[in-house]
Amino acid sequence: MSADMGSLELQRQVAQAVHLLNHDLHSCNRVAANQWLVQFQHTNAAWEVATSILAVDSSQTHDFEVELFAAQVLKRKIQNDAVNLSPEGRSALQNALLMSAKKFSNGPPQLLTQICVALSALVLRAVEWRKPVEQLFASLNELQGQGTGSNAVLELLTVLPEEVIEDQTVSVDSGMRWQFSQELLSHTGAVLEFLLQLCNDKGLQNTPLHERQRKVLRCLLSWVRVGCFLEIPHSSIPGHPLLGFVYSSLQDPSTFDLAVEVLTELVSRHEGLPQALLPRMLVVKDALLMPALAAGKESIISGLASLMAELGQAAPALVAQPSSEALALADSLLRCVAFPSCDWEIAESTLQFWCTLAEYLLAAEETQDQLKQQALAAYIPVYTALLDALVIRAQVGDSDYVEDDLDGISGLPDGLTLFRKNLDEPLADICRLLGPIQFLATLLRGAEAWSLFESPTPWRAVEARLFALHTVADVMVQEGQLSDLTPVMHLIVVLHSGSPQIDPGLMHLVHKSAAQVVGSYSGWIHNFPTAVLPLLSFLAAGLTVPLAAGASAAGLRKLCEDVPDISQEPSNIEGLLRIGEEVHAVQLSLQEEEDVMCAVGRVLSTVTSSIDVNSALERLLKPTHAAMETLLETDSEGSLRLHSAAYAASLEAGIRAVHRLGVLFSQLMPSSNGDGPILRVVAHFWPLFERLLSSRHMEDSGLALATCRSLSHAIQASGRQFSSLLPNVLTAMYKNFLSFQSHVCFIRTAAVAVEEFGHEQEHGPLFVETLRVFTVSDAMAAMTTSYSCDQEPELAEAYFGFTTTFVRCCPKEVVAAADLLLEISFNHATICCTAMHRGAALATMSYMSSFLEVGLSSLSDSRSILEGSLLTVVSRICLQCGENIISGMLYALLGVSAMTRVHKATMILQQLAALCYLSVGTENKLPLQWSSLQGWLVAAVQALPPEYLKPGEVDILIATWLKAMEAAASDIYKMQAVQNGGRPGGGGYLRGDGGRSLKRVLREFAEAHRYTVPTYGQS
Repeated sequence: MSADMGSLELQRQVAQAVHLLNHDLHSCNRVAANQWLVQFQHTNAAWEVATSILAVDSSQTHDFEVELFAAQVLKRKIQNDAVNLSPEGRSALQNALLMSAKKFSNGPPQLLTQICVALSALVLRAVEWRKPVEQLFASLNELQGQGTGSNAVLELLTVLPEEVIEDQTVSVDSGMRWQFSQELLSHTGAVLEFLLQLCNDKGLQNTPLHERQRKVLRCLLSWVRVGCFLEIPHSSIPGHPLLGFVYSSLQDPSTFDLAVEVLTELVSRHEGLPQALLPRMLVVKDALLMPALAAGKESIISGLASLMAELGQAAPALVAQPSSEALALADSLLRCVAFPSCDWEIAESTLQFWCTLAEYLLAAEETQDQLKQQALAAYIPVYTALLDALVIRAQVGDSDYVEDDLDGISGLPDGLTLFRKNLDEPLADICRLLGPIQFLATLLRGAEAWSLFESPTPWRAVEARLFALHTVADVMVQEGQLSDLTPVMHLIVVLHSGSPQIDPGLMHLVHKSAAQVVGSYSGWIHNFPTAVLPLLSFLAAGLTVPLAAGASAAGLRKLCEDVPDISQEPSNIEGLLRIGEEVHAVQLSLQEEEDVMCAVGRVLSTVTSSIDVNSALERLLKPTHAAMETLLETDSEGSLRLHSAAYAASLEAGIRAVHRLGVLFSQLMPSSNGDGPILRVVAHFWPLFERLLSSRHMEDSGLALATCRSLSHAIQASGRQFSSLLPNVLTAMYKNFLSFQSHVCFIRTAAVAVEEFGHEQEHGPLFVETLRVFTVSDAMAAMTTSYSCDQEPELAEAYFGFTTTFVRCCPKEVVAAADLLLEISFNHATICCTAMHRGAALATMSYMSSFLEVGLSSLSDSRSILEGSLLTVVSRICLQCGENIISGMLYALLGVSAMTRVHKATMILQQLAALCYLSVGTENKLPLQWSSLQGWLVAAVQALPPEYLKPGEVDILIATWLKAMEAAASDIYKMQAVQNGGRPGGGGYLRGDGGRSLKRVLREFAEAHRYTVPTYGQS
């Protein structure tokens, strides 16, 4: 595009490109035209060309599409490039836009709007010089007196406030926006007077009445949103003529929606207005709402429901007074809730009103004020009726829904699913207001007839009432009043045994809601001992229904956890065993299977006869053993290569079998005599585990995770009796990790083993060897930067979790024997503590703190130093890594989520300082000295890039931190003096004054450098 091209030629090219973009049949031409126009918009020539297009006689030169494009170009350039305009250029552009607005005052409306938006954007960005709003209003006065100029004035007055509210671009700061809004509001009186003139048929003579009224309402809405009525006395608002105009506009269907918006905005912004509008709602109810309800006019009902709900929310104290107007408002909203609309938006729009009013009434319930008690009594019938209305609206409709409209989890239409979620708070408030007994009586009215099947049962209503009963379970249980659930229990029992004629889809919903009720009220079911076995059968049947399976499994688990004497009846145990035996044949999720096995395991753990438990476990685990055998007999090598469907099915069954076994391990109680049921199970399944761990099947992450979790539960549940298998388990863990280093579950299970058996000296070499394999693995060797730690955060968490367990649980001699491995791991830790991943960083810092803690513990146990002792090892590693420790803490406090790392960083620095502080008094002096700490701190701070610290901060930081660490170290010295029989001192970690002072220093450092983004860690 040449710079010397004339304006007229550019106008012609713009017009041609716009026509090509909008009408050419060839996509390549449209793409080329679009690229040219985009390029054109970024040129300086676009200012003049776009202005000229709008100024020339459009009937001879351009059409609407070109003019609209020109207006949009000016709007975008003003929003993005207005800062480059000179004051003279802005003034000329403003005048040109005003002339264009006058020119197109009669339309097209879209073009006039774009011109006015461009003009508003220009005035907003010129607010810092010579009061542009004042100048604009002076120009508007001239424009208003010129023919049809009132159209342009009204449109501009409409978009000016919208520019303040809606244009949130970075190019306009908040101060400029505030100044613009204040200048606008200073003209409130003139604007409202102008709107009143238009209401009185003065101006816009050629515009139809309903269109003129809509334009006035739209303009008024913009000014209400920007706060125009805050500029006039509050007492004059209720009687303002414009409010009367808005109220009368409610009666006109063509202006109803805008009138509702204006009134809603006014009610939410002005405290005194609800009191003036409430009496008028009686007329609105009779004149508008009741006819609309009778005629089924949803748009009118929806608008009035929204307005009335907003009015009630704005003044709950006013509505809570049982006046005729307040009760009429509540009745109106109650009718809106009950209206059978095709969706749930009308009822949903009122929910917050009912919650706000209930909250006020519940607060009144706690007072002795007689008037408030009367208000509460007056609204009890209203909320009783509301409960009925909400339950009806929560029912599944009679329509056959298209599958795409249904929520996959709930089996309900998406809109109804959302509506039910939003009923949690309203139903809970109603339950508190009515009280559990009255709530239940209202909800279960007629429930005795549900299970008789003598007359058609309203299953849709039954399902909705069961849903409501489940929703308020927490409130019912908290109130502690035992309500009569007999009709519900009877219905559930009969549902399973009877054969009601009901649509299968609806039956599944009923089954799901009933199962949720069983789970929610499981703590009360011990009052119905004869119902336990039928309930178990009912929940078992629900496991075969995909829609009800999750609720049934969760209900089964809750039932077995909360009914203490369920195992005393042999028929109950038999029923549970049948469920457990068949669970592998039902299509359940892993979570659902876990719930079922937890239920069975929980009950078996309460059985006192070991013979009965062994017999039960044999039956229960037979399918599990078979599934694992089948998987082990599969040709994993060939099947893995071919990814056959048969192998996938066998693998899935094997994963589920191992998972179920692990859940049982977690539920069974360990035996103290060495011959308990759990040990029998472990002994029976260990050969399968051993074969599994040595197979290529472990390549699958799901199977590896299930196997490791199952073994972890077995280790924890078996206690000391697992010791003989420990070498085999740990060897399998580290060998499998070497083969599949992405499976960190092997490290986690090894950590569980060390935690349980670490105190046993005999296993020390085994634990050291396990640490060695993990530490020298390729995966850990590659973790040389914080970035690599962020790439493998789960590995970092698992590894440093293992090392933490190792130094905490193993004897000091065993820990000392792993000195070289600990040195490697500690070097890794000083890097990984700066990782951006919060979990990985905190796990690393926990290891560092644990390592320093065992050193301090050794120092307090003995003041003499032996070669090769744990204290010697800790001192040597600290001497080598001291600067890196402090550097790591600095970077950790400069990084992402720094405030979450302050606590652990404080502990690490306090422990390191204490080691240096206390080492001075040892008999054979340790290489650690207080001067060592000083040198590390100075070197670490001075090594920070200069942009990370403020000018002159280096010296202050070193002095402040050194003083705080010395005070924190003295806390530990005083603590050890107390432990050794000395006089009580200042407390332990972070509890003494020194520790708290150090934590405060680190927190202030992290807060002051919150927006520092460092390059983490050493490479």
